[in-house]
Amino acid sequence: MKRIKSLAAAAMLTGAALMPAHATEQKTNPIMGIDAASLAKFGGAQGVRNWVESLFYYIMLDNRINWIFKEFGNVERQIVLNTQLEQMVLGGAVEYQGASMAAAHADLGITMAQFNAVVEAAYNACERNNISYYACNQLINALAPFTDDIVTR
Repeated sequence: MKRIKSLAAAAMLTGAALMPAHATEQKTNPIMGIDAASLAKFGGAQGVRNWVESLFYYIMLDNRINWIFKEFGNVERQIVLNTQLEQMVLGGAVEYQGASMAAAHADLGITMAQFNAVVEAAYNACERNNISYYACNQLINALAPFTDDIVTR
């Protein structure tokens, strides 16, 4: 269970998509297994943005992984894309404009240790934003199936 939580969080944190981008005019359904009230548990759209900003705050403090984000991407763009992705996963009415998980991570050579470091940052961001462990786990577990697209080394 802990491995699933760890594996899933990094998936959401590195600026990739769960599904092909598409416009939505109405609230979308959350990913299977996500409670319909999950977006509200994160504080709505602004709460998700605050969480993602906190996530990147912790990522950028961590020398195990910060260089990847500095070298391979525009952090502000990654914050925007991750905010879209997390809102979509939680059932928000958003259009994700990023690449697929596989495409976004194909050339990065992410290791499981680096992936797990991002997961740590995700839990720290939840604590910092007073998001319950349960709600945080729901989001992380929803992203677990994308681990193989992210960890390529």
